[in-house]
Amino acid sequence: MSLSAYIIVFVFAAITLLVLLVSLLHYLILSRKKQFYQALAAFGVAAMVMLAAGIMIGARTCNFVIEQFSQVKKQADAGIAERAESRRKKVDFLLSAVPEAVRARMPEDFYSLSGQNDWWRIPLVFPYQMIMKGDFYLGNLEKFKGGVLAEPQKSSAAAITLINKITCDRKMLLFQRNVEKSSSEKQEWGIFEFKTGQCVIFSSENAMFKAALDKDYDGELKLHSLLYQYREFYK
Repeated sequence: MSLSAYIIVFVFAAITLLVLLVSLLHYLILSRKKQFYQALAAFGVAAMVMLAAGIMIGARTCNFVIEQFSQVKKQADAGIAERAESRRKKVDFLLSAVPEAVRARMPEDFYSLSGQNDWWRIPLVFPYQMIMKGDFYLGNLEKFKGGVLAEPQKSSAAAITLINKITCDRKMLLFQRNVEKSSSEKQEWGIFEFKTGQCVIFSSENAMFKAALDKDYDGELKLHSLLYQYREFYK
């Protein structure tokens, strides 16, 4: 029987019990022993039916809750596994541009440390990383020099400052930056090549993308905020 059928039986038994209870009181008041005992027997049967239906409803409800919980857990586990796989692919993508000899001196947490307290980082092709301090609006492209990764003020040096939007592939970082620290009115665009450390500045975004494609850039042709890129990497 389905859960709805057990509920119908339960409700019917409950109504029957209520009717029989009224009958019992009625026969008891009128001292009709025969009818009283008949109603009492019927009351007992209805009570057993109601109890059995209640137990089945409880069991079915528990099974339903367990099944729903199991499905939610499976979906959550699948989501965690999917995010972990996505992160692994991103890391493998960036690592593919790092020579094996260079990987030997790369900190173990280079692609896992997201930041601490009031600073955050987006790892790029080693040894480069985006460092944001205080907020996610502006960041610096920095080169890891060695030491403790969690102490960027000591272990890395800024290569390009005042960056507010980026995108990249394994060969280069494309960015937009503020020309002046105190103003966002004037912008410029640039291409930074991870292998050579060279940077070329452009007066427009279109000119930057055109030059990047000429250099066989195969990443996304859209710049995103640092907060967006941070969330995309660590989600």
